[in-house]
Amino acid sequence: MKLTDKHSEIRIYQSVWKNMFFAVCCLAFAIVGYLIMIDPSTKWPTKIFGGLLNMIFFGYASVFFAIMASHKRICRIPFLIIYANRLEIYKQRNGSYHTINYADVKKFRLVKVHSSKMIAVDYKTTPLIHKFEEASDLKQSIMNFNFNEIGAIENIPVHNLTMKGKEICDILNSRLNCWQEKLAE
Repeated sequence: MKLTDKHSEIRIYQSVWKNMFFAVCCLAFAIVGYLIMIDPSTKWPTKIFGGLLNMIFFGYASVFFAIMASHKRICRIPFLIIYANRLEIYKQRNGSYHTINYADVKKFRLVKVHSSKMIAVDYKTTPLIHKFEEASDLKQSIMNFNFNEIGAIENIPVHNLTMKGKEICDILNSRLNCWQEKLAE
């Protein structure tokens, strides 16, 4: 995706192929659970814990990944929408978007936690305190954990998207810089 117009929106989608790969992997684990269940030499605790529960969990996970990938593809639901003055992140559990205004952000940076790539959102001091104070106790503990691990209270997972994380981070920082320059004028 090329950035041709600095004021246009950029829509970034989750990768359908990666989600379908996860669905196929879960289906393979469910099949292994089925094979454990039908094996006559397997003892009953192994059949229950290694077979039945494995089959149920990974079977449902496979169906979930396949349905979610298909739904997002058919409805064309972007995971990220980058505007000239804000970023919107799709929240699956609500079916709505969470907005991050550039006015609240110092910078975006690419971080790697174990094998997952994420974009850390470094907030300015006042919005950081405000976000922390209005969060619930559980959310505050998650924010504390994130801050101790990566130095930011909020991050955006970019390992399963149609664009590379570095490209997204560069676009976000360029949009942030353009917005800050426009504000300074």
